[in-house]
Amino acid sequence: MLRRASAVSLLAGALMRTAPKLLLCAGLLAAAAIALVLVAREAQSARVQASVLSELARGLRFTVAAGRSDAIRFPGPGPYDQRRGYTQLPAFIERLTVRDYDITAQARMSPRMLAFDQHGVFPTYRESNRAGLELLDCRGEPLYAERFPQRVYERFDAVPPLLVDALLFIENRELLASGSPRRNPAVEWDRLANAVLGRARRTFDSGHPAPGGSTLATQIEKYRHSPQGRTDSLSDKMRQMASASLRAYLDGEDTLMRRRQIVVDYLDTVPLAAQAGSGEVNGLGDAMWAWYGRDFDETNRLLSRAGDEAQWLPVSLQPRTVMAVTPATLQQQAVAFKQALSLLVAQRRPSHYLVAGQSDLPALTDSHLRLMADAGIISAALRDAALPVRLRLLPHSPAEISVPFAWRKTTATTRSRLSALLGVPSAYDLDRLDLSVVSSIDGRAQRDVTRRLRALKQRAGAKAAGLYAFRLLGEGDDPAKLSFSVSLYERGEHANLLRVQADSGDQPFDVNEGAKLDMGSTAKLRTLISYLELVAELHARWSVLDADALAAVQVPEQDALGRWVRRHLSLSTDRSLAAALEAAMERRLSASPAEAFRTGGGMHRFVNFNRVDDARTPSVREALKDSVNLVFIRLMRDVVQHHIHADPTAAGVERREQLARFADAEGRVFITRFFRMVREHPQRLLTNDSAQLAGRHPLLQWLLEYLRQRPKATLAEVLAASEQERQQAYGWLFKTRHAGAQDVRIRSQQEVAAFAQIHRTWQRLGYPFDSLTPSYATAIGASGDRPAALAELMGIIANDGVRLPAPRMVSMVFAHGTPYETQLEYRAAAPQRVLPAELTRIVRLALVDVVEEGTARRLNRAFVGRDGQAIELGGKTGTGDHRFDVHGKGGRLISSRAVDRTASFVFLLGKRHFGTVMIHAHEPDAAQYRFTSALAAQLLKSLSPVLVPLVEPGACTSASAS
Repeated sequence: MLRRASAVSLLAGALMRTAPKLLLCAGLLAAAAIALVLVAREAQSARVQASVLSELARGLRFTVAAGRSDAIRFPGPGPYDQRRGYTQLPAFIERLTVRDYDITAQARMSPRMLAFDQHGVFPTYRESNRAGLELLDCRGEPLYAERFPQRVYERFDAVPPLLVDALLFIENRELLASGSPRRNPAVEWDRLANAVLGRARRTFDSGHPAPGGSTLATQIEKYRHSPQGRTDSLSDKMRQMASASLRAYLDGEDTLMRRRQIVVDYLDTVPLAAQAGSGEVNGLGDAMWAWYGRDFDETNRLLSRAGDEAQWLPVSLQPRTVMAVTPATLQQQAVAFKQALSLLVAQRRPSHYLVAGQSDLPALTDSHLRLMADAGIISAALRDAALPVRLRLLPHSPAEISVPFAWRKTTATTRSRLSALLGVPSAYDLDRLDLSVVSSIDGRAQRDVTRRLRALKQRAGAKAAGLYAFRLLGEGDDPAKLSFSVSLYERGEHANLLRVQADSGDQPFDVNEGAKLDMGSTAKLRTLISYLELVAELHARWSVLDADALAAVQVPEQDALGRWVRRHLSLSTDRSLAAALEAAMERRLSASPAEAFRTGGGMHRFVNFNRVDDARTPSVREALKDSVNLVFIRLMRDVVQHHIHADPTAAGVERREQLARFADAEGRVFITRFFRMVREHPQRLLTNDSAQLAGRHPLLQWLLEYLRQRPKATLAEVLAASEQERQQAYGWLFKTRHAGAQDVRIRSQQEVAAFAQIHRTWQRLGYPFDSLTPSYATAIGASGDRPAALAELMGIIANDGVRLPAPRMVSMVFAHGTPYETQLEYRAAAPQRVLPAELTRIVRLALVDVVEEGTARRLNRAFVGRDGQAIELGGKTGTGDHRFDVHGKGGRLISSRAVDRTASFVFLLGKRHFGTVMIHAHEPDAAQYRFTSALAAQLLKSLSPVLVPLVEPGACTSASAS
């Protein structure tokens, strides 16, 4: 008894001593139990999360306001943000602003959105699943549109329920669970707990699997916004979960609609590797097409019926019409479902399962078929029908149906320019930008003109357009081998706006902007302007002089133009510029072809197109109207001689220096020719047996010796090393007994210098090439031109001598409906006057004469407005016959090959419009045709029903560069 009493006493004492600790532990256990209960309840109800997160989400807003934003942040390098151009927007804006585009409106993020962005949370807004480049015409109607992904579910109800069930079974089973309207879709608590425990165990056992805890919502955040679409750290995971949680409560505490949208977002945008012919593949719809060639609508019809094995609606979807499922139908459903399922499971490692490890995909898909049947997600019948189906991934995506290139050539050109403007190197990347561009093109007119031009490739269409009338085309001429092109511009307030640029070709080559063509007598227009410019310059210099001072002005005898201007100012009572230019147009020059002209390094004779003109001495105005060649040859001679004899710099160059320049220039020509010849035949020319050949020209002999010692020398190195040898090779030329030869070469050098000056004036007016052929033949087309460049010249005339830019893109909107939205418009720089207004008015009247009485008179009154009045039309015709001639000794013609034949007409239409029309034949077909510029005039006439509505006021006003 005593021992028992002692034991009880000891136990009581121990309890008294430990009671506080036990009470504390009990309290902690009770608190933990309560916390667990609360967490469990919160996990089920999400009441606290919904309240807090929805309140936070309410402050995540943005607005778009005028001007540049001071409250905008652009995203990091997530795949979604890079693909759509959001990450690159600062660079795009910088490039555009230095190219005359101004920000007119931009997004402003709310303070809370800016603060969350500062802490690494992805900007929270309702993201779109599709985006791409959109080109709109001047009316805001689509010219071109790309949307990626191309095949999407627009709403949850459009997704076959079987696909929804399969996706949730694989990835996120509790996402659409009922009974919890406030559920946070970013967290699935049991999966998260398993993932945390798995990670913890893996730290001790590296072979233990570590399952992922990502829900569909966090996966979307990852592959859209995390760098490279990956989760590389715990902070990455927390950022994804925080962003997905906030996005879930954007519409308030009830997340059911948002959870359904997550299913749609995932199916529309999940990355599924890259496929040849498609590039990056995103979304189930595009993946079914790219990897299996499966039509999106057909797949959805089959899968929507696969849930009901008793009956299904036929394709016609007739009301109350049902059909029993047949084995064939079940088999079709099984194939479609297994293909879709394979892509859903492949998303875990798409580059492996769809590219390198395709052989692993069937087994993984079959295992999911069995699991889903065991879980009651699919029927046993569907499982059994699907298991034997073989998965055959395509090596490249099926070809899309494309329209003929002629229909999309203008948009291709616009996209090319946009690519250069933004610094985006490929059309692939450009088309995936979230960008809408308003162009100056009139889409309706573009389509109508293109349709008519393509019809001309058929004989019936060409005849209907009058191209065979009056022998414009011969009966044997095939219109299919001709290219027809048209461009039309409208003069805006501060810019020239391209409304139509169409041609009949199905090749990417753009004849309007990419060719150097002999356009014949259209060059007379440039020559006329050069002539009138010199008259205006001399008038400005001499019209301020009194009679005595004017008489004292020294004008060289060879400067016929200078002498004429001085005489006019001496005799005229009206000393205004307009009077001088009018008199210059009435100046008469011989059209005789009897005279030979020393030009272009030799003696040349020229002929008129119409022999009736040979005996005439027409005025310059009449010569332009009737396109008289010899008058313009003599006019070009006057311009050249004025530059030679009126330039004090050129006159001051000593004779020996001019000869040295000639020797250097001609020596360069020979060295270049010999260098190419040696490179083509090195074995034959670089042997010792070539001494006899080398003796034919000292520069060839020097070059052979130089290349024997330096066989890898470049042409630039050879030219640099041969400077002294070039002068020595022409040592004979510097001897006084060769004065005649010296004179010829000095004149040649002076002519080259004069054409360099003429070239600078032509370039100021838009001439596109780096040099002119130093020959009077440039006046009738020998130096070539481009339709687009001539249209620019007509724009200067239409705008009274002011050169305006011609932007293709009038305005742009990046990232519409996002916190990065940026709107820009083209703001033209200050207009540049390049010609006197008086000069362009004189030229315009002369061009109208060409239509009313001259070579384009078939167009007289061809354009009539709604009021019945003729629309003023002026222009210049041109026929180009570019030939490759080979001459023998004494200038004898050995062979002549037709390279190109063109018929062109550059025109002014009404008060605001101008453009070009051209017909082109290229070798070997060029030799078959004899058409003239009248054919181009007839083509424009046939287009009048399409073009007249454009000329009417207000035809296309939504895109007018300010």
